[in-house]
Amino acid sequence: MSFKVELLEEKKNDLINRTEIRFRIDHFGKGSPNRLEVKKKVAAMKNANERLTIIRNMNTHFGSAYTMGKVNIYEDPKDLQFYEPFHIQVRNLEPEKRTEIYRLKKRKEPFKHLLEFE
Repeated sequence: MSFKVELLEEKKNDLINRTEIRFRIDHFGKGSPNRLEVKKKVAAMKNANERLTIIRNMNTHFGSAYTMGKVNIYEDPKDLQFYEPFHIQVRNLEPEKRTEIYRLKKRKEPFKHLLEFE
């Protein structure tokens, strides 16, 4: 799916060592874009590491042809793991890895090695 990401606001949060971005995507006549595709697109636009780019949220209002969202781009993987909740970290991974993490967590087996962002 090809779509254009419009960056609305960009703030540098020096305390947490991350860049916070608000974006808008117009997708008239198409479905809402995939979270991983948006992540790749924003990381490429900002020349950032894709693994340290986290889509915080994406909202498409019913009947509208645009999506609004927030992205956090971290400079250090330890900051990412400290400040982002577990479910947000997992949501930004590939579907296969996501299923594996939830399966291991349910069995109470170690899964932290799958959350490597470095």
